[in-house]
Amino acid sequence: MKNGRIKYIDTNGEWNGMNKYLVTFADGESYTFFAKGDFKASIGDEIKYTVSNEQMRNAKLVRDNYSNKSYSPSKPSSSRDDVQTSIIKQTCIKASAELHASRGTSDVQSVIEDAEIMFNWITK
Repeated sequence: MKNGRIKYIDTNGEWNGMNKYLVTFADGESYTFFAKGDFKASIGDEIKYTVSNEQMRNAKLVRDNYSNKSYSPSKPSSSRDDVQTSIIKQTCIKASAELHASRGTSDVQSVIEDAEIMFNWITK
């Protein structure tokens, strides 16, 4: 059995009906954990685990008191808000550029102005 403090948790797809999580520990070691649903520990938690397959870098969480916890993303909520805002801005600029491309007589400034109008309408 090993102990480690969780530094990062990344979703890593799905296998055989289970979610895969790549967990990186403070000591730099990384293992893939499988879970039905969410990973039962959070960043900063000290966990106990056993390595089930060293070659494949798979491990299993030793269940202590993790039954009521669930995975929380490594990014704080303000960072998630920044990502969402960025996605909305990119979508608006793309839509504006496509609109102006059909006009033929547009400049960059008018594309940006229309994208800002779209962004403000979406985020209000």
